[in-house]
Amino acid sequence: MSYEERNHAFAELDNKRMRALEEARLREQELESKIPTLKDVNRAIASIGPRLLSLGMSGDPDFESKSEALYKEHEALIEKKHSLLTKNGYPTDYDMPIYSCKLCNDTGYNDTKICNCVREAIAKRAYYSSGLGKALESQSFDALDMMYYTGTTESGASVKEQMSFVVDYCKRYAKYFSPGAESLLMIGGAGRGKTHLASAIGMEVIRKGYTVVYENAANIFNTFEAERFGRDIKADPERYYDCSLLIIDDLGTEFNTQFTLSVLFNLINHRMINGLSTIVTTNLSLKEIENNYKERIFSRLSGEYTVLPFCGKDIRRLKKEAL
Repeated sequence: MSYEERNHAFAELDNKRMRALEEARLREQELESKIPTLKDVNRAIASIGPRLLSLGMSGDPDFESKSEALYKEHEALIEKKHSLLTKNGYPTDYDMPIYSCKLCNDTGYNDTKICNCVREAIAKRAYYSSGLGKALESQSFDALDMMYYTGTTESGASVKEQMSFVVDYCKRYAKYFSPGAESLLMIGGAGRGKTHLASAIGMEVIRKGYTVVYENAANIFNTFEAERFGRDIKADPERYYDCSLLIIDDLGTEFNTQFTLSVLFNLINHRMINGLSTIVTTNLSLKEIENNYKERIFSRLSGEYTVLPFCGKDIRRLKKEAL
């Protein structure tokens, strides 16, 4: 995780902690207004800590027995408080802070290690900055339903068996991803699960701490055009060049021009030369890619990328028909 990402996650967690403490304070005030004797009990409980500290610093030779007496007094006061709350219809922890993370109480540290909640917050922020935010729940590996892969391919192979191989391949790719991992070309008709699996890979790679950018092909070319012709000063095409994993979704839906073809070649060539991984999804067949794009683009996609063919029926259509 970067220094900036870590600071942002800890700042968000600190805000949650402060809110939890403030809400607990307000609940304590509510209780003290409804249970008059509780205020004195709370004050007595709060005094135990300073009294113990004072005793420890005094050098009193009878420290052990006196500190034991203070601990017993504290236990008795807690029991008295719990009894008051229960008699008045409140749970015993009503005025305790309710932290978002039970492991670290919103401090960000579990023992001496950074808590998982910090890592998850960084990952979640990375999902949205990558373009994968909307896929968080709907396009994970667990959300993929294999029941829709039925029948046989034109060659007579089992659709379910072929797609099980593809899914397992993608899971292994995500699990063992590291810089310089192979690039993937996912091909097949619309609604076969290409975007779903590419997104699932992207989310797992983010969890491993790598940078991922997911973008529709047409939007990528629009970003380059906006930057080149000065239509958008915020356009940032550089992020497509230096991320650990770039996912180009729906290649073939864009309107091809000399400019877009040049951008595509430079992008995939730059990433290939620099050992950066790319996943491309497309509804086009290899033959259609060869016809629609220049030879040097086709040769890199078909020769340097691992081609994963998707088969079966249009799952989106099947789900719609089932409604």
